[in-house]
Amino acid sequence: MSISKHRISFALLCLALILLCGCSEEMEVHTRGMDRTYLVVEAMLTDRGDLPQRVLLTESVDYFEKELPPAVTGAKVSVSDGVDTWQYTETPSGSGCYIGPEGFHGTPGVTYRLSIDALVGGESNHYEAVSTMEEAGFRVDAVDYMYAGNATMKLDSLWTIAAWGQDYPGTSYYYISAMLNDAVFPIGVSLAMDDKYFDGQTVVGFPITTLYQTDATRKQYGECGKYLETGDVFTLNVYTIPKDYYEFYMGFVSSSVGAAIPMMQSQPANCPTNVTGGNAVGYFVACSSSSASVTIEDPFRPYYKKLFDLFPKQ
Repeated sequence: MSISKHRISFALLCLALILLCGCSEEMEVHTRGMDRTYLVVEAMLTDRGDLPQRVLLTESVDYFEKELPPAVTGAKVSVSDGVDTWQYTETPSGSGCYIGPEGFHGTPGVTYRLSIDALVGGESNHYEAVSTMEEAGFRVDAVDYMYAGNATMKLDSLWTIAAWGQDYPGTSYYYISAMLNDAVFPIGVSLAMDDKYFDGQTVVGFPITTLYQTDATRKQYGECGKYLETGDVFTLNVYTIPKDYYEFYMGFVSSSVGAAIPMMQSQPANCPTNVTGGNAVGYFVACSSSSASVTIEDPFRPYYKKLFDLFPKQ
């Protein structure tokens, strides 16, 4: 099935599903009339040794609570492959963000177990989650941007992000996120998808998502919510994920309220989880990755003006 037949419809689907406009943050889980406190886990182990491996731990908050969810601090966090165990360190102290040892990364084909000992809701508990890292299903060769103007839907600024690469044969599921300089886009404003429209095909200049930035998002999300400037580095990350994490993400989206950011502001029981051992939501996923970066030259470069300079028409 040719990608050219589906480019327009799938691009519109991507545009409807995602507006990339945030930076690194915890998942916020709100429950209406909550009678218990949940541990909220956001944990991803990748095959990249040049990036830190992170586990974010927070407590759930009531649906009508306006304050940010409290960080779960002082926890003992580790990841094991059944032979070796790597201890994570809370960085910075009191943040609820736990970082693996420098250079630590996963290996495709290996199963990993996340272990957490934490005080949640005033009670100590032990939590675990297991995930197997799959081989990469997609190779990103390049990424580029096009300024789409500010007239559509009265947006302040809108960029289209296009990708070049190769999808490998066989059904694969992907989690697509990004970085602007050193700021990592969070789960609530990223994208999950499968490869049924381009399985085994070469992808050329495919408009995979959009970058939507306003003054409000800049104030809320900081670095990766700001307007693009000359010298900024935008990185597209494509993670090959297991089907169960894809189903978690789709449940995560469907349980959120409209297009609320951050997401997951309704009953967490509607969303699957692989974390066991107590009242917990969220997910631990081990995933292989591929990425490409582009340095912003002219933030307002007209749409498609230089889109095909990297790769001539094939």
